[in-house]
Amino acid sequence: MQLNLTESKSNFRVIDISEMFSFTNQVYLGTYVLILILEICCAIINGLLIGMFYKLPTLRAKNLTLVYYLSVGDFITAITEAPYIIYMIKNWNPTLLDFDPLFIMIASIPLPIHLKISATITVGIALSRNIAIYFPATFRQINQTTYSSFTTIIGAILGVFDVILLFILSPIVRVPNCATSGCFVGHCFLYYWGISNMILGFLVFILSITLFFKIKSVRKHSTGSMQNRKKYNQANRISTGILTTSMFFLTVPSFCVGFLELIGFSVFRLVGPFYSAALMATGICNGIIFICFNTELRGMLTKGRKKWAPPVSAWSVVKSNKLTT
Repeated sequence: MQLNLTESKSNFRVIDISEMFSFTNQVYLGTYVLILILEICCAIINGLLIGMFYKLPTLRAKNLTLVYYLSVGDFITAITEAPYIIYMIKNWNPTLLDFDPLFIMIASIPLPIHLKISATITVGIALSRNIAIYFPATFRQINQTTYSSFTTIIGAILGVFDVILLFILSPIVRVPNCATSGCFVGHCFLYYWGISNMILGFLVFILSITLFFKIKSVRKHSTGSMQNRKKYNQANRISTGILTTSMFFLTVPSFCVGFLELIGFSVFRLVGPFYSAALMATGICNGIIFICFNTELRGMLTKGRKKWAPPVSAWSVVKSNKLTT
């Protein structure tokens, strides 16, 4: 089989792995159905979380602002990426796939934007917790609201830059029998995108490792009031949970894809849909982690469940009285 080789200005050859190996159309259809299900779950969980942030004043603490921004980003992406996924499912064909390249490129914009925002916020969370543990005096001097907003704005700028570069470096041409958005993207962009995501993933990995080791040692020599220690441990649990899911679903895949792009093997055209699935799975896990580890939120959900418990009917009371007599 003839491989698809492309050359950049530096005469660097890229081998497209999708020319050597490809999944069946049925596999891609199953993946897109899975992504749609994950998007619905992600929108529900993070929508609930956003509502809780507005309802509970304690959740609007400055040190949780980044988590809130991450939840908003996951919610928006789950909603805005749905048209792309629905289009792919609706126009699927078991024998021949032929998608509109312009629609695919426009509809898939949320993926590169949110991937950069999510990666940047994750780096921001890891860096913030490292500063809090290694340099607590410096951490107290930092305005967490400003830090969170600045981190999110940087991620948004990087995401918009990726989209602009995507349209500049990608010719709008039809690619028959290709079931991923990566088929419509230029190799130069994929090379840049893979390496830039790999760098962010590497930062997350290094900051996470230093954080995990320090948390382990600090637990043995923790001091201060019980309330402060609870807040401190809660923040660390939420941060380490988010960083762990990010490393599992995004950091490791991004690092592998970026490394392969660096040595001349392009794999995004093959695994593109799995990126979307991993992004949605990360959003779902982050929401679940925050709900499980936040005591105020758990208390509110428990109170709400008791409040909305089904009322006892008159017939059940009569029946119970008969049984007791």
